[in-house]
Amino acid sequence: MKKETGHTRFGSVLVIPGEDECRFPFCTSLLIDDDVRVLVDPGAGLSTLVSLQKKAPVDLVINTHYHFDHIAYNYLFDRARILLNEQEARCFREKKYLASLLGMEEVYGPEWVEGWIARIADTETRQSPFSPQNRHEWWLSASRVDEEYRWGDVLDFGKTKMQVIGAPGHSKGFSCLNFPDLGVMYVADIDLSSFGPWYAGSDGDIDLFLSSCEAVRAVDCDHFITGHERGVLNRKDFLDGLDRFIAVIDERDRKILSVLQKPLSLTEIAERGLIYGRKYHVDAWIYMWEFIMIRKHVQRMVGQGRILDLGDQLIAA
Repeated sequence: MKKETGHTRFGSVLVIPGEDECRFPFCTSLLIDDDVRVLVDPGAGLSTLVSLQKKAPVDLVINTHYHFDHIAYNYLFDRARILLNEQEARCFREKKYLASLLGMEEVYGPEWVEGWIARIADTETRQSPFSPQNRHEWWLSASRVDEEYRWGDVLDFGKTKMQVIGAPGHSKGFSCLNFPDLGVMYVADIDLSSFGPWYAGSDGDIDLFLSSCEAVRAVDCDHFITGHERGVLNRKDFLDGLDRFIAVIDERDRKILSVLQKPLSLTEIAERGLIYGRKYHVDAWIYMWEFIMIRKHVQRMVGQGRILDLGDQLIAA
């Protein structure tokens, strides 16, 4: 590992921190400067990536998954081939499928999806207050995929080999990228943020997220690169942070159980804003994420016998 001009480098892999201290909707990007020049997750920010593009052409863009903050500036690299995992590649071919995975159809129905597609196609659409739901980059950057990669693939860029590790839960095709010869892995949205794990798409899954965290823990590497905020961490700091990150899931369960001392509907629980806070529900996507995450927690705890399903209402067992 080397430090240079505010960036960290592992061999040919340069870590590019996202703007605004790498907070959503920005993310950490990686530049693999090898025989094949590769950009991983172009979400670091417009000015950062325009500057990078001017220095030398990029041959491949690899997205770890389809979420906005990891694909936002794909469109800048129009001469590069774009790679996405095989589970999610359909998102870049069909906007309705993209919308269904994001959760819009589940929460708001198919007509809302049609409206969303029209909004992202229009450069004049008014933006939402807290989420990137109406950003035109959805239209520009989720419109092309040239190749699909699979979990377990080892991609060779010259001197650098990259192993794809499947880590579903955050999304159905979410992938971590391991560089075994360099002792470092990009874990993207297993990001150790204080917010905790995010599984608020229709394809998110709490138990798969937990299993993926354990799979990442088992990988033998010296450093981890998160997609947000924390950045480059040594093994001890990452694993310590991973335990705290995972513990947020149990805390969310406790919050939900605390309000279910009396019967409430799923909507009534979601409207409490236990995860995001009620003031953010003015943004349709923030409410959507809240509702989906509450539903996943409730369904999981019903299965565990910790919540009783009364039909239209729920109550702690």
